[in-house]
Amino acid sequence: MATSSTSKISFTVGRVVKFLKLFLANKRGTIGVIILLISLIIALSAPLLTPNDPVKDTYVAGDFAAPTWLSWFYGAESFCPNSQLISNPGFPTMSSLTNEWNFTQTSGYIDVFYEPNNGSDVSGPGCAEILFSRPSGKTLAGVVETHLTSKIPYDFHYDSSPKRFTCNMSIRVTGVENLKAVSVIVLMKRLENDTSYILWDKKFSSSENWKAPHIDSYSEAMITRFGGVPTDPAAVVFSQRDQIALTVRVFFEDTKLEMDKKKVEATVFIDDLNLRIYGNTYSLLGTDQQGRDIFSQITYGARISLSVGLIAAFLGVVIGLVVGLAAGYLSTLVDEVLMRFTDILLVLPGLPLLIVLIAVLGPSLMNLIILIGLLGWMGFARVVRSQVLSLKERPYVEAAKAVGAGRFHIITKHILPNVMSLVYVSLALSVPSAILSEAALSFLGLFDPTVVSWGRMLHDAQTIEGGLDKWWWWLPPGLSIALISVAFILLGYALDEVLNPRLRRRR
Repeated sequence: MATSSTSKISFTVGRVVKFLKLFLANKRGTIGVIILLISLIIALSAPLLTPNDPVKDTYVAGDFAAPTWLSWFYGAESFCPNSQLISNPGFPTMSSLTNEWNFTQTSGYIDVFYEPNNGSDVSGPGCAEILFSRPSGKTLAGVVETHLTSKIPYDFHYDSSPKRFTCNMSIRVTGVENLKAVSVIVLMKRLENDTSYILWDKKFSSSENWKAPHIDSYSEAMITRFGGVPTDPAAVVFSQRDQIALTVRVFFEDTKLEMDKKKVEATVFIDDLNLRIYGNTYSLLGTDQQGRDIFSQITYGARISLSVGLIAAFLGVVIGLVVGLAAGYLSTLVDEVLMRFTDILLVLPGLPLLIVLIAVLGPSLMNLIILIGLLGWMGFARVVRSQVLSLKERPYVEAAKAVGAGRFHIITKHILPNVMSLVYVSLALSVPSAILSEAALSFLGLFDPTVVSWGRMLHDAQTIEGGLDKWWWWLPPGLSIALISVAFILLGYALDEVLNPRLRRRR
């Protein structure tokens, strides 16, 4: 018994080795396998290849940013990359305050400290504390201020302005009730021509807990400060090469004379202070209209397109195989019913039917897979049926019937093994059709909004104004769909040549 099992295993291994030798000797099959392996590696390694989520991570750079490697051809200073003023913001240590910021006071009543036990919810403990303290018995009626200015300015030396800039800051104010008001102004200053641009300001008349103001060159408030639409604040500030410093000015208005005989204290806590520049170049393939990484969309899109293609094709081939076996081997009535149903589905236009069903059921990824699979089996079922009608008349099938073999035994042991070559070839050739169906539906807007596929990328590039001008957005997904389709078609032809002796080339 053990010897019989060993001989079966050896026979099976020998057949597999012989098949692999024949398949690898086929140039079409080898090219298809190489393309498919590269696609699978990219799809499986997507989290390692890029840190960005293709849907959720917006504005990792400026919108419509070009690929970084274009600077190799046009010069490194032709494009502005991503950058930020402070590499480690949030005042995590005392040195982060003293080494990166200069402080200027107009009054001895103002001191700046490092507060290790206080901080915003964003970065945790550690912040700058600006304390105004007037001792009792002293009088002061007026405004005093302090400046926090970055020691190392941002060196802008590029020919084109960045797409966007933001200023991060968290602020907390206490003890304002003891004064008339506390005012805070955030501004950027060009050092060469001494030009300042106010980014944000607020006058506090009461204490407030930690808040993070929205300071963004894309915000309506910022655009209004710079003159309104169509003015681009980033283009104004970075209109020429210069060094740019970030400054926070804090004003304490001490005019409540009735409080002069009492000790007066007010404190402003500042945390997470930084300036971030969103460049016009990023990564291998740039960004889309929302600043999302196109390279991450390609890598994660490979997962979606391959999953839809493989699962939907497998589902369609299995359904077609079952229907073809039943129609070809069972009674005339079963054959007639199954084939007429198949004919009805065959004459229905595939893409319009998919559009209607997806619109009704919802464009989820699972619905896409199921519907593409359920509407992709009819042609293969007719091929299997015609093969079964021929096989069931063979002498070895008649012999099996003569010795009392049942239908199930004959189908599984004699019919099915002889049609498996058709299954392998049809599976390989059905995957491109399923991928193209998904791409077509996504291109028409019927995509799962929670994921990005190559078809959805083409849809976004076509529908967004100016998208078709950015070739690095629509060309990669188009080439990816073409390459993966060609890979499976080459695999299908190679399998057909290897498994069909009539097509196998003699060497």
